[in-house]
Amino acid sequence: MHAILCAMDKNQYKLIQNIRIAKEAWDILEVAHEGTEVVKDLKLQILQTQFELLKMDENDCFNDFEIKLMDIVNQSHQLSDFYSDRRIKQKIMRSLPERFESKVTALEENSTYKDMKSSEVIRRLLAYKSRKGPTSTPPKKQKEIALKASKDEKEENDDSDEEMALLIRRFKKFYKSEKKGFGSMDQDLKKKTPFKKFEPRQEKTERKRVQCYECGGIGHFAPDCANHKNKKRESNGRHMKWK
Repeated sequence: MHAILCAMDKNQYKLIQNIRIAKEAWDILEVAHEGTEVVKDLKLQILQTQFELLKMDENDCFNDFEIKLMDIVNQSHQLSDFYSDRRIKQKIMRSLPERFESKVTALEENSTYKDMKSSEVIRRLLAYKSRKGPTSTPPKKQKEIALKASKDEKEENDDSDEEMALLIRRFKKFYKSEKKGFGSMDQDLKKKTPFKKFEPRQEKTERKRVQCYECGGIGHFAPDCANHKNKKRESNGRHMKWK
């Protein structure tokens, strides 16, 4: 009884503070920590199910898998359900993903595999993982990274295409508005400015060979001829005088 009392904390002591027989105190603490036989059986069934369903995924770390497995084993031991090294080894070997296949085959073909303890198998698997490198990425994870990069690149290209399309639409809209404005401006100029006919523009060398049909001179056109301008002024003067 003295040994039990020395191991108690305040909350546990409250459960057995009035008990004087060690066996009675032990039974009370056993029920408090492990539950009744029905509760213990239920816990063992849950742990057994977790043990059978536990598997290491392709993207999982071996250390995390080891912790989950040994936690189930230790809880089962506390409830008086012991797992042998052979059962633990078999569970580890059949729960590993494909990237451990070569190491699993090498261990199973080893002549000393039957005599190995589960701790030795775990140690060799940890060493194998360390040799492969802590930064090694599983194939499935690499595929996910590649798909994500491809998706990001596609989204970036789509954004660039959308920006380019928006710029083109804005430019077309601006071009149409400007074209419409210049068209109305040309129409206003045509209405306000009288039409004046010009002779075709010619080079200086050609202009020297041109003969005026008004005076017969060389080097100018009839509209630029002095005689033609004088006749036009006289005609306009007579017309105004007649009015």
